[in-house]
Amino acid sequence: GKTVVTPVVKEATALGAAILAGYGVGIYPSIAEGAAICAKMDKTFTPNLENKKVYDEMYPVWREVYKANLALCDQKLTKNMWIAPGL
Repeated sequence: GKTVVTPVVKEATALGAAILAGYGVGIYPSIAEGAAICAKMDKTFTPNLENKKVYDEMYPVWREVYKANLALCDQKLTKNMWIAPGL
């Protein structure tokens, strides 16, 4: 049920590095001012409260189904739909 705002620049790490570099060489008087100039917001997503109510009701059921599915995977009775990187 929270509003989400997405940034224009999706590569936050690169943008942060550029802001810090700009501050380091004196382009920006402070990191905060560099961020204010460079970090612009793009889209705002507002939650649909009717959908949230349905999701809130279904979430405990989903958690139980997920837990049961993990147990089946652990017992090698079914396959994982994904595997975390590095495993």
